[in-house]
Amino acid sequence: MKKFNTLLIIFICTFAAANAQSVTMNAYCRADTIPAFKDSSDFSLIIYTPVNCDLLLTATRPDTNDSTVLFAAPAAFTAKNYRDIVGRFVGNDTVIENPTEKETGLCTLCGKDVYIGDIKDSSMFYYNALQSENTCYFQQMLLINGGIKIECTIFGKQKPTFRRALALKKGKAYVVESLNRMNIGDFTDMMIQFGFSDAIYMDMGTWSEGFFISQEGEKHIIGPLKQNTKFQTNWLLFVKEK
Repeated sequence: MKKFNTLLIIFICTFAAANAQSVTMNAYCRADTIPAFKDSSDFSLIIYTPVNCDLLLTATRPDTNDSTVLFAAPAAFTAKNYRDIVGRFVGNDTVIENPTEKETGLCTLCGKDVYIGDIKDSSMFYYNALQSENTCYFQQMLLINGGIKIECTIFGKQKPTFRRALALKKGKAYVVESLNRMNIGDFTDMMIQFGFSDAIYMDMGTWSEGFFISQEGEKHIIGPLKQNTKFQTNWLLFVKEK
């Protein structure tokens, strides 16, 4: 009887493990928290990694019940009128041509391919995106270009706050977020320290709410400040690859 009970326990454990494995997802967003240091101060960054995902932009609020969307967070700034996206924007469902304010960078996305560059080249990349069925485009503050830190002055003497950026490392795209309040310069330095070669800012402050789906299929809400969530106008998405 004891041997039978032991075999039964082994079977139950094996079945539970197999069943747990069966509900894990092939496409998901991995979230890794890593420690960072700057001038004797301790910080933490969270790195969101798309796994078997494509990246795209949308001006339609993501449906949190859509099983194909594994990550969503605001990308371009929203204008002071709380209605318009700042700058030119090409999403999977819309094209908007608004003037920039002080944006210094551009970003194009096509599947897993992401390019981040100087806004001086905006016209060429914008019109290329218009002519390509699968390419998205937005404008934001350039933080890193070819491994070189780009000074970002639009925040002036603003107190440290939470930061987020779309960043590239060895050609792969990630979303990087600070778990501590930081000034923009220190946040950029942290990304360079961890080997990111290019980075463009993503809207944060009180516009920071988003979500991601883990490998276990669990939904996690992100963004510490959410007062203006209802006014968000655009989102960067990780979606199941086609």
